[in-house]
Amino acid sequence: MITIIFAPPRTGKTVLMTHLGREMAFDRLRNKLMQNELLEKKQNGFTNIKTIPVHCLSANYDIIARKFGYSFRASRRINPFRLGFYNKYVKTHFNYPYECICITEAQKYLNSRMSAYFPDWQSRWYEQHGHNNLDIFLDTQRPMLIDVNIRELACFIEIIKLTKYYDSFGKVCKLKWLVRKIENSSLFDKYMSSGKKDKECYIEEEIEANYNVFACYDSQNCKPKFYDGHLEDDFDIQFAEPTEESFDGYIKFLKQFDDELPDNFYQRRKAN
Repeated sequence: MITIIFAPPRTGKTVLMTHLGREMAFDRLRNKLMQNELLEKKQNGFTNIKTIPVHCLSANYDIIARKFGYSFRASRRINPFRLGFYNKYVKTHFNYPYECICITEAQKYLNSRMSAYFPDWQSRWYEQHGHNNLDIFLDTQRPMLIDVNIRELACFIEIIKLTKYYDSFGKVCKLKWLVRKIENSSLFDKYMSSGKKDKECYIEEEIEANYNVFACYDSQNCKPKFYDGHLEDDFDIQFAEPTEESFDGYIKFLKQFDDELPDNFYQRRKAN
């Protein structure tokens, strides 16, 4: 199943996806089915399989999941651009059967504006992912940013509210999400057309995590992007204790950039 998790920024999309992935990482039956099938493949021609994974969780960010009575689970790191069937253009990942794949900021990889360039070898992989018993979670601010081919295969979870509970030390000890689950893309389209008011399109329920999910991953893993390329830079303007004169200078400085169109801003980029 493909599940698109959506909500505005800072409302717990990735943390919910991390929780759902963690649940699968500790799913004994799922992991046993995965291991048995990989052992069977190893005995029937897949001679380069050296080790059998302990769990099924993969992601494009690092997840360290813990549970009492179990050894910790570290997700396999994957590149979503390399998900797909074997082809002569891109070396693709060798996916586990029963793999659970979590993709944060999914619009970057399944960009609806680049649909004309969406490769067949990846499109078919998503269309047939169920034949390998895969579960794929995608988080994004708006599902319309995700390629239409993927949206039509997906179900949806909209986060309405995230509630955090704290212990006596002020640390998060529990999370609760109020969510709306939408079964398919037809109901999603109807739901959006109604201004999110058609109650026949969704089921509203609560999801609880009785632990601090934020401890499983770096919730600010995108922060370095804001500083990339600025290692040798100073800030645009600095003044310690502004005077009327220095503030006027600051305003003049900013006005230089009000209507400036940087060179190559609209440079045509090739789809790669």
